[in-house]
Amino acid sequence: MAIPGEQCGTDGVLSHERNWSELPEDILHLFSKKLPDISDFIRFRAVCKSWRLAALVNDPPPQLPWLLEHRLQHRGNAIIRFYCLSSSKVHTITCPRSLGAWLHGPGCRYLLASHLGNSERYLLNPLTHDQIRVPDAVNVHGFLPDYIGPDTIEGGDIVVMSENTNMMAFWRSEADDWVYVEGVGNWYGGNAYYMGQYFSRDNHTGITNVIDIATKKLVYQVAPPDGTNPLLKGRTIIVESGGKILRLFQHSKAEMCQFDIYCLYFGDGKQKCCWVKITDIGDQMLFLQYNRGFSFCASKFVGLKRNCIYFLQGWRYLCRYDIGDGTTEVLPCPFDTVGTWFVPSLV
Repeated sequence: MAIPGEQCGTDGVLSHERNWSELPEDILHLFSKKLPDISDFIRFRAVCKSWRLAALVNDPPPQLPWLLEHRLQHRGNAIIRFYCLSSSKVHTITCPRSLGAWLHGPGCRYLLASHLGNSERYLLNPLTHDQIRVPDAVNVHGFLPDYIGPDTIEGGDIVVMSENTNMMAFWRSEADDWVYVEGVGNWYGGNAYYMGQYFSRDNHTGITNVIDIATKKLVYQVAPPDGTNPLLKGRTIIVESGGKILRLFQHSKAEMCQFDIYCLYFGDGKQKCCWVKITDIGDQMLFLQYNRGFSFCASKFVGLKRNCIYFLQGWRYLCRYDIGDGTTEVLPCPFDTVGTWFVPSLV
């Protein structure tokens, strides 16, 4: 892959050519880690063998979640469309394994696919078409997952679901069946999974139960934040952000599309765990859908604001809430209806 160089002879004629395929591997790797859209990463790897070897699929650049278009008429349609905020590109993917399936998220690496009329569920990576069958969760009748993504404790992937009848179920890839935990759950309460622990807010009491899913035991409980009004209408979300556990309350009134944010203080041995109200999440930015979501470091991406919440309002709007000044704006979106978030991956 020879490209004309910049050096010229005395007669103005190019004296040599530069071979870009011979760039040092560490430089190529550095370039590849700066690509904000995984489609650009794929094109980078397709240039030549040396570029492909410097940009391994299991070591991609950090990726922002793509926004999945909500497929109202999904039957007979294997076309999936995603919107990438960092590049403002729409990616259209033909995925035969999505034919006739609802795609649930938010998800990292996989979405949870389910079919109408039967109990079949499977994890689906729309980019690689990789599919992992998920056994039927017979004791959990809901189909909306609380978490889909890598299991930081056991490895592989994990799906966590909860039911509004006070039941939680989790399944790890390559496992034979679901594991059930009674006494926690309640999908409307706002839940999160992080480092082997499951944070589940009881919608009736406001108490957050923290469960070790390996032992299926209650680790501790956290009382609602001081001064919160249990009668105030809104949505509660619990999410991990930069190694911290956040509790968000989204006001339901249209004219009050604002968030109250609390950080879990784990105590110092003398004081109990409690929620502490905060007005800044630092360099983090949150991506939310209903009661679920995840967090990313803004400094790793260009063009996106730190200390913000990107959220889906109903099935129609992509919005951004600026935590610093307390304002919400509707962002441009190429889709008439929005579905969920998906963090793209090639593995």
